[in-house]
Amino acid sequence: MKLFRRLFAEKILKFHEGTNKVFRTLMNIPIIKDYLNKDIFDKEQSGLRTAFGVLGQICVILWEFARKYIYAIIFMYLPFRIISRFCPLVASHQELAMVYMFVMLSTICGSLANNTLLAMGDRDYLMIKVMMISPYMNFLGKLIYKIATDFIYFTIILCILDVSVYHSIMLGLVTACARPIGEMFAIISYDRKKTVYERRNTYNGAIMAASVLLAYGLPILTRRISAAWMAVVHPSFVMVMFLLGAGAMYYLWWYKSYKDIIREAMHMKREN
Repeated sequence: MKLFRRLFAEKILKFHEGTNKVFRTLMNIPIIKDYLNKDIFDKEQSGLRTAFGVLGQICVILWEFARKYIYAIIFMYLPFRIISRFCPLVASHQELAMVYMFVMLSTICGSLANNTLLAMGDRDYLMIKVMMISPYMNFLGKLIYKIATDFIYFTIILCILDVSVYHSIMLGLVTACARPIGEMFAIISYDRKKTVYERRNTYNGAIMAASVLLAYGLPILTRRISAAWMAVVHPSFVMVMFLLGAGAMYYLWWYKSYKDIIREAMHMKREN
C-alpha cells in the first residue's frame, strides 16, 4: 500500500482535487446546493466525500478517453476517408488501414516522441519540489498509468474504428509494450548526449513529421497498404514485444540517474 501511494501520489492528489471541483460545481447549482454544506469534509461524511471524488475521477477518465478518440478521428479516420477517395484498394481494407496508421502514429510516434521523463511540466515540478515525491517514483507512476490507460482507451477506440476485437486487443498490447521501450531509448539517448533534453522539441518534431509522412505518404504513393502490416497483431510479434517491453521496464526500474535528468529539467524551467 505504501508503494502504491508513492507511485501514484500525483493521481491521489488529483483525486482530492477532483473531489473539491465536484463539490464547488454542485454548490453552484441552485437546487442541489441547498442540500450541501461544508460539513462534507468532516470525517463522518467521508463516504459522501469519496463518492464525489469517484465522480470527479470518472469525469477525468471520460475526458481522457474523449481526447484520444478525437485524436483518432482527426489523425486516423478522416485521413483514411480522404485517401480512400483516390485509392480504392485502401478504401476496401479499412481494418488494415486503421492498423497501419495506428502503428505509425501511436505505437511508434507515441512511444518515441513526448516521452514521460523528457517532458517535465508544472505538475511534475509541484510533486517533486513541493510535495517531495521521489523523481524515480513520480516517473514510474506516470509511466504505469500511461501504459494501462493507453491499452484500455485505444483498444476500445480501435473497436469503434471497425478493427476486430481480437486485433484491437493485440494492437493495444503491442502499443502498451512499446511505451517503456520508447522511454528506455530516450534515457539511453540522454546518457550518451546530455544536449538531447535541450533539443527535445526538435527531436519530437522530427519523429512526428516522419511518422505523419509515412502514415499518409506511403498509402498515397503506392495506392495500397501491404497486408504484411497485419503481422503486428500476430501472437508471435506480440510475444516478442512483450519480452522487449518487460526488458525495458526492468531497465527503467533499476535506472539510478533520474535525479540528473530532473535537475536538468528544473534548471531549464527556472531559466524559462
